[in-house]
Amino acid sequence: MVLAGSAPTPAHGGDPIAHIHRGTSFIILVDAAIVIYLLYTAMQALNLATGFAGSMFFATSVFSGLLIYSGYRNRRQWAYWPAVIILILASLMFGFLAFLNLLQTLATGMLSPLLFVFLLGWAGLGSGRRAIFHWHPAYRSGYARLTSEQAFELQDGEMLAACPNCLAVLAIQPTMLGKSDRCPHCGASLVNEHLFNRYGTEEE
Repeated sequence: MVLAGSAPTPAHGGDPIAHIHRGTSFIILVDAAIVIYLLYTAMQALNLATGFAGSMFFATSVFSGLLIYSGYRNRRQWAYWPAVIILILASLMFGFLAFLNLLQTLATGMLSPLLFVFLLGWAGLGSGRRAIFHWHPAYRSGYARLTSEQAFELQDGEMLAACPNCLAVLAIQPTMLGKSDRCPHCGASLVNEHLFNRYGTEEE
């Protein structure tokens, strides 16, 4: 079970936390660039980022963003929560811009801004979800490179897997999973019903 729309690579196929961390690192880099751009644009509009002060703010922001990204990608402990802040800021900004586009649609009757409402809303939701699972103890342990045994007291036959909906890392017994099993965090089904019906019938 991995993040929807992505497939495990040979290097990370057996470690869902490493796979999620790799994808999150790239999103943090992109979100950091977007947050810096939007903040700089807003400050210019308010005449707060002009001349030397504006150049210093931009250079410092870019340097800080790259530093946080590099630290998070290499699993430095100091970069963990700054990276979460970037994800939260990006999520809030995407949500705010989506709301502005929705207001434009309602005020003008134009339908074209609805596309941006969808795209920005989806981006905000994605960044928000990435930020939330940083509070999960299993991901925090995996980020710190603790082993599965250190992060969980795994029983015989158990393994770590990520919920396909909320990305929460769970200790599961694959052979015991059924279509009625649900994630304790988001309540979504842990097993695709179509696949269960297909392979469950074949096994019988």
